Amino acid sequence: FALSLWDSTIEQNIFVICKTPMARDITRRTLVGFRNTRVNAQYYKDLIEVIKNNPATFVNEVRDGRRFWNTNNNDHMKFNAIVGNPPYQVMDGGAGVSAVPVYQYFVDIAKMINPSFISMIMPAKWYNGGRGLDGFRESMLNDKRICKLFDYIDSHLCFPTVDIAGGVCYFLWDKKHKGQCSFVSCYKDHRMANARELNEIFNTSSISKVL
Repeated sequence: FALSLWDSTIEQNIFVICKTPMARDITRRTLVGFRNTRVNAQYYKDLIEVIKNNPATFVNEVRDGRRFWNTNNNDHMKFNAIVGNPPYQVMDGGAGVSAVPVYQYFVDIAKMINPSFISMIMPAKWYNGGRGLDGFRESMLNDKRICKLFDYIDSHLCFPTVDIAGGVCYFLWDKKHKGQCSFVSCYKDHRMANARELNEIFNTSSISKVL
């Protein structure tokens, strides 16, 4: 019974956008193994470029249950929650290993889709702006729907085999929330919570104290 309920949930309630065909295959195997169960996982070619340059096109496509997902006749699907670990950066063609961040586009597109909840994990470098993140930083710090933000100074606490300079963070965005954010700084076994407006936590005078 439990397996049947899980498969029914996968078929009717979970929809996954994948950046590569391999990611789509891994998603399917993770969710249902090798069983003959329908998994709504779609590979989206040029995902980053479309989200960056044609966000309205992307939103309209992923809401189309009939043509994009081939799973229902709803041309304007609504999503209760969007969760993810988006791509962090792409090479910009500069010298050495120069790269530019792209995760901000995935957060912005999730807000455009307008679910009830959003939760994503991403690099924490956006706290300080720069590298095309100034506008994103401003919008995040003034978004009163962000109710929780967990900061990991050491990225190994989340990804043991990956070193991400500046650490990582994840947040919970609640469409109905309008108020203070619970900011939790995590380091080793210690956690420090601070409930305030995000734009107060990250102003010039307080950011060094919190982090």
